[in-house]
Amino acid sequence: MVELLDIHFGFLCRKQRTNKKGQSPIVLRIIYRQERRDLFTGLYCDSKDWDGDSTRVKSRGKTAETINKNLEGITQRAVHVLDQLKFSRTPFTIDELVSGLKGEEERPVLLIEYLQNRSKELSKKTGIDISPATYEKYDRCSRFVIEFMEKEFKVKNYSLVRIDSKFLEQYFQYLRTTRNIANNTAVKYLAFFKTLLMPAIKSRIIRDNPFADTKFRIKTIPKGFLTDEEIEVLINVKLNSDDLDRIRDQYLFCCYTGLAYSDLKQLNRQHFIQQKESGYYILKPRQKTGQDSIIPLLPVAQGILQKYSPTKDFRDFRWHVSANQKMNQRLKTIGEKAELGKTLHMHLARHTFATTITLSKGVPIESVSSMLGHATLRQTQHYAKIVAIKVINDMAKIKDLYK
Repeated sequence: MVELLDIHFGFLCRKQRTNKKGQSPIVLRIIYRQERRDLFTGLYCDSKDWDGDSTRVKSRGKTAETINKNLEGITQRAVHVLDQLKFSRTPFTIDELVSGLKGEEERPVLLIEYLQNRSKELSKKTGIDISPATYEKYDRCSRFVIEFMEKEFKVKNYSLVRIDSKFLEQYFQYLRTTRNIANNTAVKYLAFFKTLLMPAIKSRIIRDNPFADTKFRIKTIPKGFLTDEEIEVLINVKLNSDDLDRIRDQYLFCCYTGLAYSDLKQLNRQHFIQQKESGYYILKPRQKTGQDSIIPLLPVAQGILQKYSPTKDFRDFRWHVSANQKMNQRLKTIGEKAELGKTLHMHLARHTFATTITLSKGVPIESVSSMLGHATLRQTQHYAKIVAIKVINDMAKIKDLYK
């Protein structure tokens, strides 16, 4: 009998049963955690030739030698299958061990193949349930995971069942150090990876959810924004370029509407709804989430569009929206010319709308949330905190006057 920890392998001769030749079957007995299974080996011997102590055939001759060699081979296979199950680092049952010995074990699901299949699934949903930009983030996340696996583990593939909290922690550190990715962005990549793995976790390919014991936290980073004074400086700075002038106008338009870059790029006539008493408002689903943004159009924003309309109707505006990267490069140049001391980027305009243009002017947070296209107030509340800090700082300027 072979004993490995709490697992016992041994052979028995079922002397009470015989075949047509009068020989008795030899079975492999497996005992694991007080459970027992008997597995027929396909071998027979005369019961009088069986040695119960050595669990081998004791008679001499080629037949006995062949049977004993086969029994030795079965023992080696049993140990090999057991090693595979142990190295998977996940609990296993006696039935899985038996299935492995019978050759019924499933081929392990490998990480690269799994990610490729998930990519195909998400590709079919692109433009329907998820945006192309979101799909690109999932795809980038997959590439980073594969790079991490190859560099850190020096292997070309990795079994899904081996992914645990330690793997996630190492991946996170890889993103932070080797990839030099900021904490909050790295946390988002872990969230994307979790979404990719969720079908495997739910189907128990990955038996224990590795994210349950691992917490990666977003660090609170104050959102930047432009003040009224800075917006005025931006409006008045002289730019000797039609390209820069257009990009400044588009940026200011986003400051006055809260539109994200992707929504600015999609904006067209059909998104403007007219109300006789209160003018126009923008009604547009956010490209990122599909959540409707409802934005009353300020006269200054309407005036910007009119500048680019060949007719008296501002809704006929025609302008080219550059690629996001080019926009941000040009905005950096504009910010330097205006000497704002801040790096301008498209999302800063959205922050400016939420803080300077609306909340700091007394617009209720519920209304701001609807204009930004947020699904919940929680997404808008961090802007309210910024406004509160601004109020405190503003009051500090007159503190000495009222001692």
